[in-house]
Amino acid sequence: MYLKYKQKLIIGVTLLVVACLIVSSVFVYFEYFAGEEVVEDEPILEEIDDRISPLTTQAVFFELNRIRRKGIIDHMMNAGLNIVDRLPIKNAKIYSILEGLRLGIGWRKKPIFDYVIVLDGHEWRTTKEFKIWDTDYINNEVFRRVEEEKPQVEIEFKIIDIEKKLFRQTEKEAESFHIIYDFKTGRWGGDDYFNDSDGYGHFNGSNFEIWFNVRQTDYDGDGIPYWTEVNVLETDPKVNDLNLDPDLDGIPTVWEWKWGYDPFTFENHTYLDPDNDGLQNVEEWFMSKWLANPFTPDIYIEADYMERTPFRPIEIRIERGRILPITRPRLVKTNYDGTENVFQEEAQQMLMERFNEHGITVYIDDGCMGGGGEEIPFIPQGAYGQETGYFSEYYKNNFADERKGIFRYLITAHGGGFAYPHDYKHYYDFMTTPSSTEFYAKQLYFGITQRVRRIGRAMMVMHELGHTCGFMGNHSGGVDNTSARYGNPPDFPWNDYVSCMNYDYFALRYFDYSDGSHGEHDTNDWEKIDIGFFQRPSIEMEGLGGEDFSS
Repeated sequence: MYLKYKQKLIIGVTLLVVACLIVSSVFVYFEYFAGEEVVEDEPILEEIDDRISPLTTQAVFFELNRIRRKGIIDHMMNAGLNIVDRLPIKNAKIYSILEGLRLGIGWRKKPIFDYVIVLDGHEWRTTKEFKIWDTDYINNEVFRRVEEEKPQVEIEFKIIDIEKKLFRQTEKEAESFHIIYDFKTGRWGGDDYFNDSDGYGHFNGSNFEIWFNVRQTDYDGDGIPYWTEVNVLETDPKVNDLNLDPDLDGIPTVWEWKWGYDPFTFENHTYLDPDNDGLQNVEEWFMSKWLANPFTPDIYIEADYMERTPFRPIEIRIERGRILPITRPRLVKTNYDGTENVFQEEAQQMLMERFNEHGITVYIDDGCMGGGGEEIPFIPQGAYGQETGYFSEYYKNNFADERKGIFRYLITAHGGGFAYPHDYKHYYDFMTTPSSTEFYAKQLYFGITQRVRRIGRAMMVMHELGHTCGFMGNHSGGVDNTSARYGNPPDFPWNDYVSCMNYDYFALRYFDYSDGSHGEHDTNDWEKIDIGFFQRPSIEMEGLGGEDFSS
């Protein structure tokens, strides 16, 4: 009993001592730390490398890619000596015939201009005068060293119109824009800016279109500024990212960065087509050398031409007579008139300008992009049909496979006049336009002068191009109507479809699509145009054995 009591007493005393120690420890803790402010750990901020150009001397480059002068449609349509306009002629056909016979004055005159570039207050003026409507791809460049670590630089571009009369020359500023380039981000703002409506690096002015680019000195040569590589992309500023594709989506880092995509996040660029022009992003990237923009609609045309038509209005054929089976010579009309089958510069520019008015950029490769401008062998007029296979051979052998699905292919020939699919996925990407005196005289109401031939060429290409943009018989009953051919009365129901897709207005040299404002049967072509239609297989649209709306 005593031992058990003694043990309990010892345990109790021990517990009391331990409790006292705990209480005293708590008291000491609160006594010591009473009134002290508890400080939380601050997050460690990543250090920003705010340097702009630590690896190379700082400079800015202005790259001028192309200049196109506007105003050619009015220039071509104004024939001069407008005495015909003063005559009381109410019949549109008669007026068109008389107007088409006018030779025109001044339409051959080309604009003259040069340009001025101001970089960081320093001015350059080109020593070359351009006497042309379109410079094509000149890719001229000027550069300027700037103060080290300068964050921004101002750039101004001016175009000077030049007029020469005898011994006098006058100059005036015809177009200008002003931008501010940021050395950290590699972007610019002002009169042109990222993701604007007419395209980044594309100034669409009142009198001129200008394509350009701005860049800076860059150690690894990929065009991405040091500050952006280090602080935004977290790439190595000493490693060229031009051909690197870290997200494995088929598009390199530099292109994705330029157009606002994340180069480290997979995007299906094989299908992405933000501007709905039929060119997916992989194709836009492929065409970046030729100024393709993934956010503004582009149309690319490769143009070849058939060699000059022989001059042979008649030929002699040896035939057996029907009544008397005697072999004898007979004179046969051939309609071969020595025509040169070309897509004239003025006609090309008219087409570009009409589409530009609606925010669509047309690019024509007549040799300036290294693919078009080929002369193909002449074939007889009866061989132009789709079933003969002649044009299919040209399509296979003269139109590079890498361009199919990107470019439409155009042949200017002595005869023809179609838009129909060929072998490549059965796309509506092939066009032919006729270039014979007989065609101009009949279809364009005696539009046989050189000026009107150019207008007619632009209209014919615009007509066939319309088919590749979805203007088929199911678009409007006025498409390819035959009232002009067969003399239907003026109240023909599709006369209010005022479009070059309507043969009535085609014959009257109406160079435009319709805006839908002319009556009950009118259709707004510009609202319904489908730039990407040329990439839709004909079988998908028509079905096997379906109707072929191809002329």
